[in-house]
Amino acid sequence: MSILYSDVDGFFISHQMFISKLYDTILSKTENAVHLYEHFFHINNPFVRDKQQIETNSENNVKRKRKRPKYEEDEIGKRIKTFISNLKNHQDIFSSLPKILDNNSCARHASIKFYEKTSEQKTFYGQNPNPNLHVANGYVFPPKCQFYCDNVFNMKNLKDEKYDLILLDPPWTNKYIQRKKKIKQDEGYTMMIDQDLVQLPINEFLNSNGLVCVWCTNSQNHINSLKTVLFPTWNIKYVASWYWIKVTKCGEFICNFAPQTGKQPYERIIFGRKIDSDTEIKNPEENKLIASVPSSVHSHKPPLSEILVPYLPPTPKCLELFARYLLPNWTSYGLEALKFQHQFLYENSEIECNNHKSNIKPNENV
Repeated sequence: MSILYSDVDGFFISHQMFISKLYDTILSKTENAVHLYEHFFHINNPFVRDKQQIETNSENNVKRKRKRPKYEEDEIGKRIKTFISNLKNHQDIFSSLPKILDNNSCARHASIKFYEKTSEQKTFYGQNPNPNLHVANGYVFPPKCQFYCDNVFNMKNLKDEKYDLILLDPPWTNKYIQRKKKIKQDEGYTMMIDQDLVQLPINEFLNSNGLVCVWCTNSQNHINSLKTVLFPTWNIKYVASWYWIKVTKCGEFICNFAPQTGKQPYERIIFGRKIDSDTEIKNPEENKLIASVPSSVHSHKPPLSEILVPYLPPTPKCLELFARYLLPNWTSYGLEALKFQHQFLYENSEIECNNHKSNIKPNENV
């Protein structure tokens, strides 16, 4: 549904298409009408701060270059660049239309409006056990979903449940996000240190042969902590690291590669398998690459459910912690579990996009 290309090195997926097709399929069986607000994925050119926006000479279309810190390319950087370069040789993956140099104004303004509409979060448990889509109280609920809008450290509410996959997107400590939160206190989870995360009872809720999948920053401290502290405490053995590469609609990286401590155009996904597994099961291969056009909304991660099918049982039970959206046949747990189910994300909106302006007129009834 979302995989547009795959080879031995990795995948190109469409987060936008995944959401659209998911609800189009559901809507074919129900009278409810929702449509993805697609402007979150209008990533036309690399992101820069407004004051650093790329200036283009109107006569010769020459970009002014800025001096950048020296960057020594590592093996992962080389593999990522080669992978994206090869993708550009395949038709229908990237846009062939002229690039719009608007600093992604549509996507950025859509993100601002989204946070204005969804700043208030409720704490409660719920589910949609029915095979049809359900829209209520300003939220869109896919079929066969279950959710806990609650602190993940209360996950003992799950009682005796066991899962084949536990996916986590922890709010790792991050200096940039920490500065940002001083301006917008309500944007995302409170950051956590390793001593917090180690308390999660992952082992207790993971089936034998269960797979753990963790979104991780590029901080070497976080990577080392996950592999040497968190995984052993959770009774998990490290098996592989994958890389999510963020590109524009034209196939450019959303930012430049940077020195080791700088912001990169990719994030890591680290996998572990429960140590007391009693049968052999295929593990994720090392260093797979996933490329996609990202959402402009902070922490709106692309779906991994289709890609992970080969590494899970035929009908897996899946749990996401620190969840921000719902999926059919998944349990979502986190303070923001309904964040990306808000009806604003699925409303038709009249947005004008060009090089000069972006005027958003959302449905005021949301």
